[in-house]
Amino acid sequence: MTGEVLVYGLGRSGLAVVKRLREAGAATAFYDRRGSGQDVSEALRSGARSVTAVTDDGFALAIAAPGVPIDHPDLVALRAAGTEVIGEVEWVWRTTPGTYVGITGTAGKGSVTRWTADTLAAAGMDAVAGGNIVPALAAVARPGRVHVVEMSSFQLERCPTFAPDVAVLLNLGEDHIDRHGSVAAYHAAKRNLIANLGPRSTLVVNDDDPVLRRWADESEAAGVNVRRFSLQRHAAAYRTPDGMLVLDGEPLLHAGDLNVLGEHQVANALAVALACAAVGAPVTAIAAGLRAFTGLPGRYSVAGQVGGVRFLEDSIATRPLAVAAALRSSPRPLVWLAGGQGKGASLTELRELVADKVDLLVLIGASAEEFRSAFGDLVPTVVVAERDGRAAMRTAVTVAHAHLRDHHAGAGTVLLAPLAASFDQFEDYADRAAAFREALGAIGDATDAARADAGGSGA
Repeated sequence: MTGEVLVYGLGRSGLAVVKRLREAGAATAFYDRRGSGQDVSEALRSGARSVTAVTDDGFALAIAAPGVPIDHPDLVALRAAGTEVIGEVEWVWRTTPGTYVGITGTAGKGSVTRWTADTLAAAGMDAVAGGNIVPALAAVARPGRVHVVEMSSFQLERCPTFAPDVAVLLNLGEDHIDRHGSVAAYHAAKRNLIANLGPRSTLVVNDDDPVLRRWADESEAAGVNVRRFSLQRHAAAYRTPDGMLVLDGEPLLHAGDLNVLGEHQVANALAVALACAAVGAPVTAIAAGLRAFTGLPGRYSVAGQVGGVRFLEDSIATRPLAVAAALRSSPRPLVWLAGGQGKGASLTELRELVADKVDLLVLIGASAEEFRSAFGDLVPTVVVAERDGRAAMRTAVTVAHAHLRDHHAGAGTVLLAPLAASFDQFEDYADRAAAFREALGAIGDATDAARADAGGSGA
């Protein structure tokens, strides 16, 4: 074995690892199938060497980007040659001492990661957020810091020894079946977060999720310090029937004082409170941090209002669990905007909720016909034909607004919760969210112009 480290796949994660390795003076090679691009140029300027094919060069270690499937032939060949293959988070944890808070779940992990880091930083701690959230963990990790790490299933499947000081399990649904092959394999990847916990570790877990409750019971039996949160029952952190959030028997604040929307965000707040308490934040700072957070762009939030129609944007809601939370939190009459690049998840679990909550379903993107087949017998459905993403979004928003104007006296809710990835029509979920807001702005401008014309004509 040589002492050279291979970084397989660049992008945000891989480039951050290359730069950190080179800053430490480590011999570094990298492979990226694109062969060119800004990240490739930056990697070369750092002094890393580019390899155009992965051969048996006897690398000491390979650090694979999360976007590369764990069973990719090159990674299989590296392991067969005796090279250990791990991910960015595992490598940073091994090489950078500090406190680590690992956060995962099918929905909400980005919000909880940022919320936790912001709360700890406001409490005076040297806390940073990284991982699946921007920035990459390797870009911000420093010895002695509190590292609050959002962890996807892709990252967790390449973390063989990672043992965070605090592990947070938010919820468990269905996602990335196209990548993992089955729900069981997806759940197994998520469980890697707690596989190496011991008596000095703290597990923060959603006690309302039956699978996570079982995992927590097993961890508790193994000596892990388990801290549970619940919207339904007494726990280490819970919500009272009148809406008070309680931590270890002490009131924090009322759920109505949170500056984020939705029942799911109340559960997220309880998880944040327990995670911050486990790191040592005082109760007063935790309460202040819960109140201060206003959410992340692209997550369930108010994009705007036109007359009596409220537009809610949740562009990152691509999983049934996240979409279900958004639908439950959105008042009727409700127009649901969905569609995009399907992710292979089962749609059956949403049928009862869609029938109960949705007044009109407007579909865009590659999965439109699949979604119409799944829900079209339950609610009126419109499929938008435009292939261009922004044109499709403008049409979808116009149809949604017109339905509420014509059938519900101009009042109601339009919810963008796509239940699908964005890459068929947009750069990413943030670009899709921007298109939604642009379309909303056009509706508002047209409405204002119509009012002005009516006023000018004396009507």
